[in-house]
Amino acid sequence: MTVSNVSNSTATASATSSNGGVSALSSFSKNFDNFLTLLTKQLQYQDPLSPLDTNQFTQQLVQFTSVEQQIQTNQKLDSLITVQSDNQAMAALSFLNNVIEAQSDQAMLQNGSADITYDLSSGAETASLVIKDANGETVRIMPVDTTTGSHELTWDGKDQKGNQLPDGVYDISVQAVDGQGAQLAVTTGLRGKVDAVQRINGEFHLSVGDLDVPLSKVGSVRSATATSSNQT
Repeated sequence: MTVSNVSNSTATASATSSNGGVSALSSFSKNFDNFLTLLTKQLQYQDPLSPLDTNQFTQQLVQFTSVEQQIQTNQKLDSLITVQSDNQAMAALSFLNNVIEAQSDQAMLQNGSADITYDLSSGAETASLVIKDANGETVRIMPVDTTTGSHELTWDGKDQKGNQLPDGVYDISVQAVDGQGAQLAVTTGLRGKVDAVQRINGEFHLSVGDLDVPLSKVGSVRSATATSSNQT
């Protein structure tokens, strides 16, 4: 499993954010010191008959103070982002070896079966589950429950002719029409055990077999042990 990707990505992000803040503050401090040195020299050698305009360097001091506060604010925001990223990593890791239900238009056929969910926005006249392979070929069409609400079913991994298909990722959809023949909105999903966690483009993803599931698509999680107990 690819748990190491989570900690490595988080550490890299933290280091980059921290180094950026330290570099900005270091550069600011150097410029501010140079400004104070120059100001001190100007005051030391100013013409008593024509003293420096205090309003000008007072405004510069205010500007420096404002910049310093902004840098410190950015550093604090970076710290908060790091903490949030760490929390998300821990949350993602908690899904390992547990069973999730997630919104998806794909299902993972494992050990000859795949658990599929779907949600009907309203009652249908007819409804069918359509399953396609990686080549886009329809391998199975089966009638499903037409009542309104959430439904669960298990596909036995067989095609239309009763042949057992190889394990892997399959596309799924539910085609439903009402009494007037109008297409109904149907949301499909999957249920499966999480085998690995990884971070892709800043978002945590869960692996159910060969199927990649963004963490944002997960609707529920349950213990794999409890799920096995309920099925026996």
